[in-house]
Amino acid sequence: MKERTRLSSGNMLLLELLFAIIVFSLTLSVTLSVFGEAYALSRQAEGRDMAVAESNDVAEIIRSAEYVSEIDGLLALKGLSKSADGSYETSYGDGKYDMRLTTSLSGKLYTAEITCYDLRSTDGTPIYELKIQHALKKGDGRESAPAEGNDGR
Repeated sequence: MKERTRLSSGNMLLLELLFAIIVFSLTLSVTLSVFGEAYALSRQAEGRDMAVAESNDVAEIIRSAEYVSEIDGLLALKGLSKSADGSYETSYGDGKYDMRLTTSLSGKLYTAEITCYDLRSTDGTPIYELKIQHALKKGDGRESAPAEGNDGR
């Protein structure tokens, strides 16, 4: 005849603790994945917010200027450095993001394409793009401006 063994109360406690540890582990893994996803979304939102703010600053600089030389000077004050190919570049957000500004001039129409990148991202796709067109006054701004108070009347 087979002898039946019953689990003692100590063995039952160990089995219950094992199930509690398994449930706790599963709950912990789900919670950590949710917080990880929230962190990634927060980082993307931070990048987009900073890109919009920096791009709008540059757009206002371009829209406020009347001459190309004035735009160049204001962009230099903003911290954008001009490269050999004529485009501008700067990093912002403690070096986490990069902004590239490509400009062209067709007659009096000044066109600027602003592209912002997340330097921590590996795919290289831009996080924000903005295209601006602004009509400038004729000339490069080096000619003399009219005397103050002399409006031609």
